[in-house]
Amino acid sequence: MTITKLKAKNQVTIPSVIMKRLRLKPNELFAVDVEGNYIKLIPVKVEPKYTAEELKVIDKIVAQEKNKGKAVKAGKEFSDYLKKVSA
Repeated sequence: MTITKLKAKNQVTIPSVIMKRLRLKPNELFAVDVEGNYIKLIPVKVEPKYTAEELKVIDKIVAQEKNKGKAVKAGKEFSDYLKKVSA
């Protein structure tokens, strides 16, 4: 067991031995939970919501629709609109 210190801005340093063992990298994201008297840090991977191709289409839409004020709801309506515009 390694002892680490809670710093002024609520930061905790994960010892390098643990970083190497779990193959963690800087800027990695964690889900944080409390279980009894224990703090659990669970590494998570965040997947992008849109593909690179969809982001290009979104940029195209923004350029075309700028100042036109067209409202499209997030979710299925927006996905359908993306398909329509990219076709």
